[in-house]
Amino acid sequence: MVKLLSKRSIYLWALDKEQLRCACSFLDKHSKSVIKPDYLQEHNNGKEYTPSSNVAPTDVTPVLISSSKFKNAANTSRVLKPMMWGIIPPWHKGDYKNHNLSTNNCRLENILHSKLYSPILNNGGRCIIVAEGFYEWQTTLKTKVKQPYYIYMKQESDININDPKSWKKEFKEDEGWKGMKLLYMAGLYHAWKDNDVIIYSYSVITMESNETFSWLHHRMPAILDNDEQIEAWLDIDNVNVNTALKYLTQTKMLEWHPVSTLVNNSKNKSLECNKKISLEDKPKTTQKSLTAWFSKSNKRKSTEEIPQDCKKPKV
Repeated sequence: MVKLLSKRSIYLWALDKEQLRCACSFLDKHSKSVIKPDYLQEHNNGKEYTPSSNVAPTDVTPVLISSSKFKNAANTSRVLKPMMWGIIPPWHKGDYKNHNLSTNNCRLENILHSKLYSPILNNGGRCIIVAEGFYEWQTTLKTKVKQPYYIYMKQESDININDPKSWKKEFKEDEGWKGMKLLYMAGLYHAWKDNDVIIYSYSVITMESNETFSWLHHRMPAILDNDEQIEAWLDIDNVNVNTALKYLTQTKMLEWHPVSTLVNNSKNKSLECNKKISLEDKPKTTQKSLTAWFSKSNKRKSTEEIPQDCKKPKV
């Protein structure tokens, strides 16, 4: 589960590596058979993906990408690659945590002109962040306490998002994944290198909200909600940048429910984080607004906000 709009943004994953492979299975257009993507573990300075109910930015999560750049390591056309959330700028040197740019997400409106994201996009750095759902805080109401919500894909009638026992984690070789529907969020990734260290990192692409989501927040992730969109975004060899961007639309296939402010603290690992609550029972505590990653920050400016006459950092 991804908490995208928070200064202490967090993910929640209930699936282990093999289950994620099953959940990301796809119908191969050449063999006409159901394929599970390979899982490539190497790099990331020793940091690995570990299933957790509460994972913070700079931690590692699995990301779906084309295997085009891993032909010697992958047997499938798509691969799952553990990556760190928050792209490290290609020009950065030294400690990867100290680049001082806000890169957890990138705005779709600026992506073609960004000094950071445009080169990555044009170099085939398209990816998909796979998640069970994400948290968002309601910013449309002027209250001291920002109410968190859990957002997820519409599920089949036999799956209750509030009951983990109903989620199912079934995979059939001839039919594919039969478990809960996951979110596929479009993003960009980059392999940052500094001496012998290689770290794969990513940013989530965001866009203006549609009528489905605008009651909650004015921004939303670019969610790919059908096989055609997923295939086009990942096919970096045959689908050019401008065409691929046209596949990024505002999905309406979302559902949500209010959750406890436990999600505000990444130290809370309880599965209570995404449990549905009654708004009448919510805690009467004061919380800081948690929408920093999708809004401008005075302390950490994104690359799009760097003045045009600003000197490029030395490589």
